[in-house]
Amino acid sequence: MIITSSPGKVILFGEHAVVYDKLGIACTIDKRCYVKVSFSNKENISVRSIDLDLSNSFQEKQLLDLFETINKLKTNKEFQKIREIYQENRLVPVFFILGDIAKKYGFRGLEIEIKSDIPKNLGSSSAVFSAVAFGVLSLLKEDVSKKEISDFAFLGDILAHGGTPSGIDNTIVTYGGYLKYKKSQGVIPLNINFEIPLLIVDSGEEAQTGEMVSFVREEKKKNSKFVDDILHSLDIISQKALGALNSKNLFLLGKLMVEYYKELKKLKISTPKLDNIVEIALKNKALGVKPTGGWGGGCCLVLFDNKDKALKLINTFKDYGFSSFLSKSGVEGTKIIIH
Repeated sequence: MIITSSPGKVILFGEHAVVYDKLGIACTIDKRCYVKVSFSNKENISVRSIDLDLSNSFQEKQLLDLFETINKLKTNKEFQKIREIYQENRLVPVFFILGDIAKKYGFRGLEIEIKSDIPKNLGSSSAVFSAVAFGVLSLLKEDVSKKEISDFAFLGDILAHGGTPSGIDNTIVTYGGYLKYKKSQGVIPLNINFEIPLLIVDSGEEAQTGEMVSFVREEKKKNSKFVDDILHSLDIISQKALGALNSKNLFLLGKLMVEYYKELKKLKISTPKLDNIVEIALKNKALGVKPTGGWGGGCCLVLFDNKDKALKLINTFKDYGFSSFLSKSGVEGTKIIIH
């Protein structure tokens, strides 16, 4: 038996823009998922998610047929069908990963159990995919690399993100810490040696990552100049934010968070609740605030300059019906807890 663990994550800057080879900046947070993997005497792979209250099992032929079906849809860019498959069964991305592992390393009977403490809007899916991949690979072979774990986790994100994930989610939860990322350049770890004081506020609405990524993609097809101009502006903001992080300039970082929010909001992927969180944070003298992740719901990041102010903000948000918590950022990535 092996138990693995992966952290949640937040996108500090770059959501949606990273899909189009713009700069993304991300970090892990101290909420984690846990995956228990063990060999089974049965001729199938069974997966149980405690949090989703879902379970399913596949025999070898079923698993490989599922993999080939989804892989064909991916190759043909039939993203709508990919989204429909994911909506029908949230465990399918895990089996897609397991199908590819079985093709490369052979099929073995397995029992997999998933438990997560990560709020659903903070990289919980990518963390699960990474932890599952690491656990299964560690049972089947020696010398499992971070890159291999991340690459398998990316397969799960193909379904969770509606066909076109950026690659930043699977990468940050696997490697941990802070990183900058561009599709054309890959992952570059960032040496951030100070705590970024973040309050994470949940809108209460599930992030619509796959739908929003698909929506932006379709908008780009219809009005490429408008969307490209926004993506260019977002990239400039992210570049400035990288400088602010390196110089530990929290005031500039907060200002850039708000700029990013206003620019990306032009694509009409925000919601009244996200906008309300931004308004409350700024009225209460937060340094900065922006939604994080896919938008269309999900969470906001609030930057503050002292803990007392953050604790007051937690109570203020509670008065408005929003739950929030302080986050420790830059924690360790995917790891083995028990071998």
